[in-house]
Amino acid sequence: MRELLEKGAEVDAEDGEGRTALSVALAGGKEAAARALLEVGAGVNSGTGRRPLHAAAEKGLVEMVRELVGKDAEVDAEDGEGRTALTVALAFGQEAVARALLEAGAGVNAGTGRRPFHAAAEKGMVEMVRELAGKGAEVDAEDGEGRTALTVALAFGQEAAARALLEAGAGVNAGTGRRPLHAAAEKGMVEMVRDLVDKGAEVDAEDGEGHTALTQALAGGKEAAARALLEAGAGVDAGTGQRPLHAAAMKGTVEMVRELVEKGAEVDAEDREGCTALTVALAFGQEAAARALLEAGAGVNAGTGRRPLHTAAEKGMVEMSCWGLVPSGQLDELPRRAFFQLWRAPMAM
Repeated sequence: MRELLEKGAEVDAEDGEGRTALSVALAGGKEAAARALLEVGAGVNSGTGRRPLHAAAEKGLVEMVRELVGKDAEVDAEDGEGRTALTVALAFGQEAVARALLEAGAGVNAGTGRRPFHAAAEKGMVEMVRELAGKGAEVDAEDGEGRTALTVALAFGQEAAARALLEAGAGVNAGTGRRPLHAAAEKGMVEMVRDLVDKGAEVDAEDGEGHTALTQALAGGKEAAARALLEAGAGVDAGTGQRPLHAAAMKGTVEMVRELVEKGAEVDAEDREGCTALTVALAFGQEAAARALLEAGAGVNAGTGRRPLHTAAEKGMVEMSCWGLVPSGQLDELPRRAFFQLWRAPMAM
């Protein structure tokens, strides 16, 4: 390396990713090479791609981080994703580096991309979450997907971090994207679901796709969380996206299908594609759920989208096609399209 420099190599030249040799050395954990580059004048803020400080933070090079800051590295400079070195350090679980950056004055709310708080929440770094909150981190700030740190913590199953955020005043209904209750429901975190509801979480709030927390719980097969939501008054027909009954039908949770119907779920309600829960159950090969829906009075011709019979035919579900959906004596009235789908499906398997 020294020989190359002596022959005129540009110390701050960038590679195809906008990184200087100093950034590359640090990204590989090569401290000796990094120091040699610094000795010959490598810029601590050079590069249009990843900065040297970000690379050192990711690798957990505490002393190098301090050295770069001492040489006037911009502590809150952003990488191509809008993240500061503090966010990068936390995202990679480098707590010692994060503390060194905080000591150097790193902003707890800095960065136009992901915030430090979100990174700490995702990693379940409870003490760091508390420290960031104590230093003024905006507890309900949103990431690029409209999620707060509380939602992120729950989405990654970090219950201890989530509780630390709640203690710091995190809003249970905050966020323009996915809500905390949806994340907890999808993960099957029953006690957290109950706690959020007790703290005022809107039980039938919708996410960006029009799904309620109940639909999310059922789509993930989390029956205990779904029952906790039902106990809290979740609407069985709530949501402008997929309905709870459709989600239960898709997962084949027969008892849940029966329970939703008993609680008044519209058995022939349609999803955005015009399919009923019966069609959805058949589309996912959930024959037991389909039979439960038929027992509950599901219409065999209901739906403005795909019909149940066509779906059963495509899946090659012969018993369901010929005896579950078609009234006795009407087998010769099978729609031509369904007939051809019925015999084509087994051949494609």
